[in-house]
Amino acid sequence: MRPRQVSSRADLAEFIDLAPRLARARGEHDHHVPLFAADLRNWFTGRGWFDEPVELWLFDDGSGEAEARVMCHRSAALAAELHPDEASAPPLFFGAVEAADTKALNEVIAFLIERAGHVGASRIFGPVSPLPNVTGGLLTDGQHRPGFFDTAWNPDFYWPAFAEAGFAAWGPAHTWEVPVGSIPASRATAITAAEWHTRGLRRRHVSRFGLHRFRDRLLPTLNAAFSDLPYYTEISPEQLRSQMQGLSALMDPDLIIDIAGADDPADAPPRCFALVIPDPVPILRRHGGRLGVRTVLDLLRRRRTMTDAVLIIQGTDPSHQGSGLLSLAIRELNSALVANGYRRLRVTFIAEDNPASAAVFARSGGREMHRLVFVDRFLTPTPSQERR
Repeated sequence: MRPRQVSSRADLAEFIDLAPRLARARGEHDHHVPLFAADLRNWFTGRGWFDEPVELWLFDDGSGEAEARVMCHRSAALAAELHPDEASAPPLFFGAVEAADTKALNEVIAFLIERAGHVGASRIFGPVSPLPNVTGGLLTDGQHRPGFFDTAWNPDFYWPAFAEAGFAAWGPAHTWEVPVGSIPASRATAITAAEWHTRGLRRRHVSRFGLHRFRDRLLPTLNAAFSDLPYYTEISPEQLRSQMQGLSALMDPDLIIDIAGADDPADAPPRCFALVIPDPVPILRRHGGRLGVRTVLDLLRRRRTMTDAVLIIQGTDPSHQGSGLLSLAIRELNSALVANGYRRLRVTFIAEDNPASAAVFARSGGREMHRLVFVDRFLTPTPSQERR
């Protein structure tokens, strides 16, 4: 199998179309989660906010048809978080992995090891996209359940192939699913005006037209709430704008929770927040991850029929943690899910070493859905590298 670096628009289109083609061939079209074609295009052209090198590679079979793909990239910020001592030889990160079968995936893995040696990397880590923080991962269990927005999905042969090649599991985590009909009434009762007043709090409504204001005041709380995580790199205003672009066309305002003090200024950062959206993945699958005019119109047309919601991120300002704010936010969220006729809530990426977050959804009747890890391999230095 021959690796071929993406170097033209035609190659890029082939790279984008490979994922849905392979999913259809394996009968997994209703399970896989497409990456946004616009993100892949920005990584290829270097026009997005991500300013470090990105390589896209295709792997051709004997007839010249692509049977696998991978993205390689570097990130000094993420490298510093994962292992500060590796600054002189940062890891090679990879993502966007697609392979027709075990044989094709083994070719990708061998290429990654060779590529890491070529660029002088001491470690290979992934699957992770070039976003401000770790996103992606590799499913090790639960592949019979479909993937959903902002999370990973892969066939069950991926993890054994990486393990066989000497990769270790890093940061095991689970996605969660909460059937809305199973939420206890006490956990789905909206906060009354009297409760807000007694606690000296208020919930700020987030409209489609006010989403940009929510985004701007969210950033300080977001960075503060996650600063202690081992993979978190501080998000800039430009990065957050990029990640929330287009959200107004999809959002259900009732599912975005923004809790502030009763006397806090209008633009004060939230004390606690939850960002939840209707799951657009079924529509994104239909359009191959392309978020063009047709896709947006399809999303708008079908928005009221989306009965699955995805909790992308939630957080509490560290100075207000332990004060019960998260319980209030979950009650408000659960109440909106019930009132608006949602069938289930799905939750992205709760690490196994964060049982407190998992307990929040277990108390709402939730259960683990997928297990995922990142894969990590340290490379044996060559004699010349040891001398350096």
